[in-house]
Amino acid sequence: MWKAQGVPGPATAQSDETALSTLLARTFANLSHASGRFEWVAGLGAERRRYDDPRGELGLGRDDERLLALDAYLSPRINLPLWTGATLNLLSELRAESVDVDERTSAATGATGDARRRRQAVAAGLQLEQRLGDRLLLAGTLRGDAIHSRFAAPAGAGEHDDRGRDELRAGLSPRLAGRLRLWRGLDLRASVGRYFRAPTLIELFGDRGYIIGNEGLRPERGDAVDGGFVVDLTRGYVAVQAHAAGFATRAHDLIQWIQTGPVLQPQNIASARLRGLESGLYLDLWRRALTLEGNYTLLATTNDTPEQSASGKRLPGRPLHELFARAALGRRIATRHGPLEPRIFYSVEHVAGTFLDPSERYGLPPRTLHGLGAELHVADRLHLVAELRNLFDARITRWRPPIAGLRPLPVPITDFIGYPLPGRSLWVSLRVDIDRLSKQPH
Repeated sequence: MWKAQGVPGPATAQSDETALSTLLARTFANLSHASGRFEWVAGLGAERRRYDDPRGELGLGRDDERLLALDAYLSPRINLPLWTGATLNLLSELRAESVDVDERTSAATGATGDARRRRQAVAAGLQLEQRLGDRLLLAGTLRGDAIHSRFAAPAGAGEHDDRGRDELRAGLSPRLAGRLRLWRGLDLRASVGRYFRAPTLIELFGDRGYIIGNEGLRPERGDAVDGGFVVDLTRGYVAVQAHAAGFATRAHDLIQWIQTGPVLQPQNIASARLRGLESGLYLDLWRRALTLEGNYTLLATTNDTPEQSASGKRLPGRPLHELFARAALGRRIATRHGPLEPRIFYSVEHVAGTFLDPSERYGLPPRTLHGLGAELHVADRLHLVAELRNLFDARITRWRPPIAGLRPLPVPITDFIGYPLPGRSLWVSLRVDIDRLSKQPH
């Protein structure tokens, strides 16, 4: 599944490129080091963003902004064998997030718009695994999270309606899981537990453009259960990998993105139920001469909020059906410098219709998009992909308003938040597998 990229804004600002220009530079690095049963995982992310609004189309006046965000992560982990078939896994996590906003506004709001946001998170978890022969594995997990937010803006800083505050939030996430091997290549898996999720910074503060933050968001909590099977078989020139699992979640204070006028904002849903089916299939024929893959998701949702206009209705932006399928042809060629593998592929994606709002008044029609592309894999280290997405340049579809007597109307094809998707477009990506490079003999 793919969506329109970039930073959308109101239609009037977006139609004139000089009205809203975005410069986004982003880097992310991961570092993992293991020694015996001890492992370090670390990450560092940096983002610099710039908004220019010379015509004052985003707010009450001209509102240019510069943003710098930093994200540092460190997680030591250890694996300890106990008795026969038993293993104890311990982990801890430290995370520091920082966002500095320099806002240059000409609107007389009585506030500078500048802000400094800081958040520190710590977590600790343990997992006890018990193997009973080669057929049964049981695992119990307990994780605790604590998040200290320093979001309060000094007097005269922040937005004029700034509601950022300093607070401490904590939650526990226990879980029990099991895997039963029926026979070689076929496993049954199931799990049940509770979860805790704090809102992200983008959910809290938005991006000052199309996405509006909600500083009053509460952490999401809930109960979840799932169960299904996994297949992994190879017979001669045929390899099959497949999975299917049913799931059900009862969420409290669910964080849900909702369209509010021309912008998008997350809100807490007091109570909601989500249940459905996730499935996937990968078929490899004649040593990757032909590969077929696909996945299908059935998602039924119910809003249990006490608000009469939304109670008992579906959650917005969560379609009932999603289907993706892809077929690829190729050949692996041996060369002096390693294998060379050119491939071509065709894909199709279908998404059922959904809604923009909790009251189901503003609907989004279903969409079906096709893609065509080519890949080149060099020595299993360099991977070049070029793809024509939305191959048939589908931009307009027809939608019937929920009003008796009205005929279907032409509307743009959009993503789940109502932003129009691009027509036919060319996407090119290049990936270099550094891990494989480092393992090559000198």
